[in-house]
Amino acid sequence: MRRTHKNWLAGFIALATLLLAPVLGSSQTAVFDDTFSTCTTINCSSLRIPGTVLSFAPSAGNWDINVFAAAGECVRLDVISQATDLEMVVVAPNGSVFRNDDRVAGDLRPLVKIDRTPNNGWYTVHLAQFAGSAANANLVLLYGRYNSGNINCFLPSTSFVTQPPSAKPDVSSTVAAPKPGEPGSPE
Repeated sequence: MRRTHKNWLAGFIALATLLLAPVLGSSQTAVFDDTFSTCTTINCSSLRIPGTVLSFAPSAGNWDINVFAAAGECVRLDVISQATDLEMVVVAPNGSVFRNDDRVAGDLRPLVKIDRTPNNGWYTVHLAQFAGSAANANLVLLYGRYNSGNINCFLPSTSFVTQPPSAKPDVSSTVAAPKPGEPGSPE
């Protein structure tokens, strides 16, 4: 009888793990690039972040990550490798949306360049198959923070504001003051 109870418990744990795997695997990650740079070659001083778009049967999947930028910077988000045709959508803390499907005719890799980032905070980067179809594919994203006007943001992506900024005053507070250029700093 005791052996049957252990087998049932082991089977239950294995089943629960399999059922939760898609949920646990789809959580977002926050990445902070502390190498703000004034270098002048494309993708210099950027972080290389590999990822995978995972779909479940016919349901479309996506890959999401949050990246930090201080207000007024240049942020370059460059997919340098993809196993399927992806589209990138980036949402700023103020709701501005930046998107790109194909960087240029004939090159299907997405590239978003935000010059003079609107806010200090976390920018949500969403990558999925360009038409919203189910796809399972690996990708490599380069994320870099640069000074405004840097060559890495030449011809920046156009933003779309989803709603007007709120007229309410910001009443948020922080426990400890972060260093300039770190998440939560006023710069």
